[in-house]
Amino acid sequence: MPMHYPNLYLTTQVRNNSNSVAAMEAALSGINVLLSYCDDHQINLSERFMQSKFFSISELDAIRDYCQHSFAREKANSHCNEIDINRKSGLKSVKKTGLTNEYIRLTHIAKYTEWLATILLTGLIERKTMLDIVKMKKGFESRRPFNKGRNQVGREKGLVRKQEAVLLEIIQPGSERNPFENQSIQIRNQLLIMLLLHLGIRSGELLNLRVSDIDWGKNQIVIARRADEKNDPRRRQPLVKTLDRRLPMKDTLVQAIHRYVVQFRSKVPGARKHEYLLVTHKSGPTQGQPMSKSALIKVINLLADATPELISLHAHELRHTWNNRFSEFMDASDDSFTPEEQEAQRSYLQGWKPYSGTAATYTKRFTREKALEASLKLQEDMTRVPENLPNDK
Repeated sequence: MPMHYPNLYLTTQVRNNSNSVAAMEAALSGINVLLSYCDDHQINLSERFMQSKFFSISELDAIRDYCQHSFAREKANSHCNEIDINRKSGLKSVKKTGLTNEYIRLTHIAKYTEWLATILLTGLIERKTMLDIVKMKKGFESRRPFNKGRNQVGREKGLVRKQEAVLLEIIQPGSERNPFENQSIQIRNQLLIMLLLHLGIRSGELLNLRVSDIDWGKNQIVIARRADEKNDPRRRQPLVKTLDRRLPMKDTLVQAIHRYVVQFRSKVPGARKHEYLLVTHKSGPTQGQPMSKSALIKVINLLADATPELISLHAHELRHTWNNRFSEFMDASDDSFTPEEQEAQRSYLQGWKPYSGTAATYTKRFTREKALEASLKLQEDMTRVPENLPNDK
């Protein structure tokens, strides 16, 4: 039977807030680590909280240390049909996890324990008890790894012009360096790179595109949110995290989409059973189905392996590249847009809420380059010898 309180929390606090499936999985992952710790230390979490006995400082430290481990699902012995039901979570520590994972786990544990204690003690909470619950939550939050963010060198993302040129050359159908042999797959992969690079969309948005989203007369495409789409056959449906929006496309991009749809996609068995733009071409049980996220990652990895210049390539880097090009365009534009107007335009095109501050994440490289230019100009002004200086006495 499903565990009552974790599923109640997930439904009422995560799912009902319209969070994504990935957010639900992250919350459950953190809760599962907590429950595994409780199993190991024979702690009945519900009973303890109902007695207003919360985690001590030493227990908070121990749970923090427990969250630092990476876990793998225990595999049952192939020669034994018995499973140890005393270990509910079935987690086995195998190595250390990263700081980001540890941070996320402690964040969800803090939220869950506060919620659980409040639910179990509804109508019985005194002021001191409420303060103890808040103290426990803050105890978890204060133990999250803290990154001061001072090491910024090398963190700027996005392709430089040379890398972009190399990528565009490699994805050309028929190129000697193109890692894909089949022509139809080369055409599809060139199109997906062009869509990512020219529109700056996320990989989830790319994989959710439908042929019907394209306005052929106006050269526009709609980026739409379709969570829990029943007609999506993929086991893990790619999600659109941003706002719905309509984006313009230049003629060459529209023509590339039209060519792919008419000449190549239409000939893939099973592709006409749905409207998703990018499909699986390889023969097999998934042929003709919408392209999966794992397939997209494989395409990007093969392109990265094709040349040392693209060794660190990943799909989201093309979104950063678009933002760098947008900054360059705005900087060189004759139209004098204010910073607020530039941010509003960028936010719309990227699907962000206006003035949310998200743009700063995607403009680090451009900001750094402009700062270096300003610094050099300042140094030149400081070293220039002024004329008509008075003579020293």
